[in-house]
Amino acid sequence: MPEIGIAGWIFHQSILRNKTMTLLEMPSVCKSLGVETIELVSTFFESQTAQYLNQLRSAIQEQGLRVRNIAVDMGNIANPDDVVRRTDIEALKQWFHVARALGSEAIRINSGPASPDDREAIERIVEGYRELAAEAAHTGVYLLIENHGGASADPKNIQAFLDRVGSSWFRACPDTSNFTNDTWEEGMRIMAPRAFSCHVKVHTYSPDGKQSWTWRDGQTRSYDLKRCLQILKEAHYEGPLCVEAGASATEIDCARDAIRYVRDLWATA
Repeated sequence: MPEIGIAGWIFHQSILRNKTMTLLEMPSVCKSLGVETIELVSTFFESQTAQYLNQLRSAIQEQGLRVRNIAVDMGNIANPDDVVRRTDIEALKQWFHVARALGSEAIRINSGPASPDDREAIERIVEGYRELAAEAAHTGVYLLIENHGGASADPKNIQAFLDRVGSSWFRACPDTSNFTNDTWEEGMRIMAPRAFSCHVKVHTYSPDGKQSWTWRDGQTRSYDLKRCLQILKEAHYEGPLCVEAGASATEIDCARDAIRYVRDLWATA
């Protein structure tokens, strides 16, 4: 049974919108939910000063938690503007050092908003990931790619990025709910063998694992979480399952109920 952890985005309403929780308070909330592994989110950070990072590291250590990953939600390595892209890449590199300061094992960097069939953008993304993977090797912090829209909306592009970069420091972070156009099974099969962490979004607590929800565009989406977990099992995945969404009334209940649900579903997968 893999460890069940918490992906910080599950608390984004409390931290970013309602301002009822801070990143410094999040570790104690996660500990109260019985987990030992968490993922942080770059947009939750109030600063990158040494003082703030020391406060955050202390808060994490006081709760006896491990940080598997920092989801970095900034930068565009697909940008056709060379100057802007260079600035973004250099800014992204700083997150490897933030991760080292906090003891995080990895950071996730997105492929950018380019169209999945934009071949020139694909080349820029490959070069960007190659440079970032070199920084990962230098710092000892893994670089992760997630199926997070843009060019990464096509699982075949994710496979191409991983293959062409060809670094043991460049791994995958599949999100069970982010695949589009019924590509979730293909995507999981591509990403599971190289997964370092995994995001699990729960939309319903159905015993059979079938998930269905209405997307922002009004369209209904669906996937089979139980099958996703089976694919991870078949790939001998050993990382954590970090719950990132639940189907309960509050964020705390979402986290608590999703942890229980994913644990039970894994047992029958």
